[in-house]
Amino acid sequence: MAKLDDLSLRRIIEGGETSTVELKVAAPRPTELAERLCGMANGQGGIIVIGVEDAEKRIVGVPDERMALTIDVILRATRQIQPVLVLTPSEPEIYSLDGVRVVVVTVPPNRGPVYQAGGVCWIRRGTYTVPLSVSEMLELANDRGLVKWELQAARKATMKDIDLTRVETFLKRRSAEGYYTSRFEHLEQVLVAMDCAAVIGNGEVVPTNAGVLFFGYDPQLYVMQSEVVCVLFRDELGVGGYADRKIIRGTLKELIDGTEEFLNKYVAVGAKIEGWKRIDLPEYPLGALREAVVNAVVHRDYSRDGESIRVFYYRDRVEIHSPGLLLPGISVEQMARGEVTSKLRNPVLANLLRDVPGYMERMGSGIRFMLNETKRMGLPPPEFREMSEVVVTFRKAVEGEREVFVSQPLFPDAYSQAPASPVIEDVFGDQKRRFPLAMRYVQEHGSITNGEYRQLTGVSINTALRDLEELVSRGSLKSVGKRRGRRYELP
Repeated sequence: MAKLDDLSLRRIIEGGETSTVELKVAAPRPTELAERLCGMANGQGGIIVIGVEDAEKRIVGVPDERMALTIDVILRATRQIQPVLVLTPSEPEIYSLDGVRVVVVTVPPNRGPVYQAGGVCWIRRGTYTVPLSVSEMLELANDRGLVKWELQAARKATMKDIDLTRVETFLKRRSAEGYYTSRFEHLEQVLVAMDCAAVIGNGEVVPTNAGVLFFGYDPQLYVMQSEVVCVLFRDELGVGGYADRKIIRGTLKELIDGTEEFLNKYVAVGAKIEGWKRIDLPEYPLGALREAVVNAVVHRDYSRDGESIRVFYYRDRVEIHSPGLLLPGISVEQMARGEVTSKLRNPVLANLLRDVPGYMERMGSGIRFMLNETKRMGLPPPEFREMSEVVVTFRKAVEGEREVFVSQPLFPDAYSQAPASPVIEDVFGDQKRRFPLAMRYVQEHGSITNGEYRQLTGVSINTALRDLEELVSRGSLKSVGKRRGRRYELP
């Protein structure tokens, strides 16, 4: 991380404490500081500025006679964290502001281990540092690729839930391609060898999560979050609700094919003439969209209960939301440059799908294909974001950039078929102004709370609740949690 300049540091201090910023008048005890550092290290990283009063954001500095002790406390705190936390840079930095000196500790975003201090795994949540619950620790371990969810026995599933006809068809194809040469009299043994089944303590053979997702009669019965939710919105922000919504269920292949069918239904196709030939120009690169869906289905974090892949089709873009964070060693910057090396969160699922023609031919090069395909078609490159999930965005060409003589949808346009968007009535104040602000905030930050909405719009707590629940009733947002912990996310 590049060294901050004085102006940037002042802006950070003026912004006050956040989930990635903590202000301290003086360094606390090493044990307490270790907890603060651990909480940031298990999250998005952040900085701790020592020598600033939190309440008034007044820069008071660290006295010269306490500077050496402050640095020592920080380094001792890092050594109390397991595994040992390496700061960026490795030594605390000293800045001179308003004639005094402050100390800045920079914690890098976590791309690997799960850290603990004092035997507890901490996390920075808002402006507080709190212990992780057991479920949150498991989720964090899955995000880091430390837990193999796909190899775990599917909860309550038995071998009767596996479609053996699908298994036999798959194995015959692999056998014909030289993967297997023997007959398959004992399908259970073959499934165990492929990690699609496991032998539990009493000797019983049961399906794994991977087996249920790939060969199950009804995968969503045991892995409810594996469905794909596709939504066609009426506008650019989703304020006016949706025109079409479909939930795709089934095996991995069926999830991909169903999502592709939904997208193809609404992607308009223009054309241009080159010589005597008509060249079709879809408004979005269909091959790249399919590749992004395949990536989401194969690489998402399936351990996150209640979080499904969501595909949002707006008037100006298509967004594919995949639950989970990027694996350690992969960043959105690398993805944007097409420099991603192949890392698999779910290698069993990826290898199974690779053996089915038409699904995983580009294993390890899918991102580069998306970048090349959009470039070839004269479209903006896909955008990659990481929040509490990974979002890939495809945008339409800027009007006038491509010469197209006709625009013809592959299927009738749902925008013309759907009922007219309801007028946003100004019943409770200036909702027409507030709603777009809220939707932009959610799309940038992943969610919004009542408090954040009030800060954004300046309304009262009751008006904020009324507005947010109205957006929920339209299908623009969904509410998660109860009472004080409630937040609002994209549906």
